[in-house]
Amino acid sequence: MQKKGVPEVLKSKGISAEVVETLSRFKNEPAWLTEKRLEAWRAFEQMPMPTLRDEAWRYTDISDVKIEDFAPYSPSPDVADEGDLPEDVQKLIKEGEENSALVVHHNSELTYSRMDEELEAKGVVFTDLHTALAEHEELVKEKLFGLVPAGYDKFAALSAAAFSGGSFLYVPRGVDVEMPVQSYHWLDVLGSIMPRTLVVVEEGASVTYIDEYASADGEEPTFSNGAVELYSGQGASLRYISLQNWERNVLHFNTIRSSTEKDATIRSLVVSLGSQLSRTNVEAGLVATGSDSEMLGLYFADSSQVLDHHTLQDHISPNAHSDLLYKGALRDESLTVFSGLIRVEPGAQKTDAYQTNRNIILGTDEAFAVSLPNLEIMADDVKCSHGSTTGQVDETELFYLMSRGIPRREAEKLVVFGFFGEVTSRIPLRGLKEKLDRAMEGKIGLGFEERVA
Repeated sequence: MQKKGVPEVLKSKGISAEVVETLSRFKNEPAWLTEKRLEAWRAFEQMPMPTLRDEAWRYTDISDVKIEDFAPYSPSPDVADEGDLPEDVQKLIKEGEENSALVVHHNSELTYSRMDEELEAKGVVFTDLHTALAEHEELVKEKLFGLVPAGYDKFAALSAAAFSGGSFLYVPRGVDVEMPVQSYHWLDVLGSIMPRTLVVVEEGASVTYIDEYASADGEEPTFSNGAVELYSGQGASLRYISLQNWERNVLHFNTIRSSTEKDATIRSLVVSLGSQLSRTNVEAGLVATGSDSEMLGLYFADSSQVLDHHTLQDHISPNAHSDLLYKGALRDESLTVFSGLIRVEPGAQKTDAYQTNRNIILGTDEAFAVSLPNLEIMADDVKCSHGSTTGQVDETELFYLMSRGIPRREAEKLVVFGFFGEVTSRIPLRGLKEKLDRAMEGKIGLGFEERVA
């Protein structure tokens, strides 16, 4: 049963200033946030839609993406407990690794949440963003839009203007959250969702956050446009994992930006397996001495999928370290894009930064991998390197395995698992590794005709 009282203008196709104001009133938001939304809407209207003539988009054609074709808000059913959630969501929860807190977003709203009493007693807050606005307004006001402002790009402007749903995680100073906290985004209606996630980890605290996206199968296109802002305080440790496994009718846009203070660490893992078209920006800002960023990525494209990743290791202060490793597999007629930049700002001496992108192509089909690693160095005492490789699966390796009685599909799986092992070996969560293994097995296990049928 859908939530009552949702204004009809929010469920109709198209977004306007009226829609933005109506959404803000519907959410009972403070006046400052309504104005922020309207400022973002004005920025969105002024920015042109990206085209293939834009350098950042020259390999990813989004000319068919018509934002006006989507409703800005997707109502969610009310649920009393976990048993009322859709069967697919319950299955996702049971398949997931152990966690100390869980929120489930069904379409545009939070529908279920739980958190261990021990974490609550320590002052940890994990809830939906609008509940956080009501209960922790000053903290949200200070950080919201600080890393992904409306001026970032056209999709960020739209997200700031029309966001609904999303999570807020706050870990107080010195608190060590041993078990991961986890968020599920489940989509099963036509329209759009625009989740916004805000994570604030204070000085000396630590936490692992798992952000998962999944949906019901459908034929009509659906639009997901998210923003993630990650703050790691002095000496803090934050691990953020994004697992995107939408069905093929979803168009996915997401921007993930982090800020790492003195002697703090942020480790990110971005996994892209689903959607028809996905564009993900991942940027790490190393803003203080001793900050450290590990950026891992794993993507697997098949059929006619387009999976596009743009990364930035932004070294603003001296004596900071970053290490990026993105690995992708592709087959059939798919396209993958990796564009990475290490930027060393003036004065960021003693920077230590590495960037690697590797791609493997299965079969002899029309799959195409674009890899564009870049350096922009404005300091003279640094250690920076970047590298890229793309190649087809070695038929000799497959022949060796098949000569020992292993079927070709199984042989391909072993090669791909070995290829991704350099990334998955850095994941300390057994349940997540097993989930990734199952997802990749699903990719490899079907022939092209079955996948496009």
